[in-house]
Amino acid sequence: MYQITVSVDSAKAEWLYSIDDVIRNKLSDCFAVSALDISGRRLYYSFGCEAQSKARMLAVIKECLVDMYGVVCKFDFIKRNLSINLPQMNYELLLHTLVAFDRENERKLLNKIVHVEDGMTIDGIFNFRLGELKERWLEICNLTRNNGAYLYDDETYNELLRFLISAVNPKINKLTVCETEGKYRLTGSLKNSVLDLDVGNSSELMYCLVDLAPLELVIDGRISNRELSKRLIGIFDAKTLNTIKNKK
Repeated sequence: MYQITVSVDSAKAEWLYSIDDVIRNKLSDCFAVSALDISGRRLYYSFGCEAQSKARMLAVIKECLVDMYGVVCKFDFIKRNLSINLPQMNYELLLHTLVAFDRENERKLLNKIVHVEDGMTIDGIFNFRLGELKERWLEICNLTRNNGAYLYDDETYNELLRFLISAVNPKINKLTVCETEGKYRLTGSLKNSVLDLDVGNSSELMYCLVDLAPLELVIDGRISNRELSKRLIGIFDAKTLNTIKNKK
């Protein structure tokens, strides 16, 4: 039996809790087990598997920790350092977009930095090994804050998000959004599967679109929320089906 334990300060316990479900699901494929336990001021995350599954288990742990640093920890860092006064929805969407910005390059760097081993301290890596990334994140925060006055104008705000999303590697080429009974359906083709996703509200829709960063966004039918419709056009250059058909 092979086993390792990683830990984090209990003040940052949410970092590990945020990936617990995902990591458990992925570990089940290599018949590995895991357990969380708080002792004193630290949260310990232990993993175990048969010797022949060691490489696979370590790969899964590393993949999930890289995602954690690149999304959860980055979100915490930017939120702590941004300090900008915007309407709540605009603020949350800006945060989400800043986290997605340049994610592929950051993931490559994190893959070089993060080495999973017994006794690894999650907060130690963040505090002492992510200096280059934190400098980038702080620079983004400073630039955004220094230009904060422009973000009260919807057009300028949309232009900033459009620029940030242009640096996000697209997960899908063409995506169609359709509103039905106040909800939104996203459909499109991925590399090896079909995307068919129902989204409950406009905020969730925008978060999904930022994450997917489609090269082409098509609106099928009418979007009743005028502000949302303007945002889809201003940020993603969305086209309606009628517009596309008329061009043909």
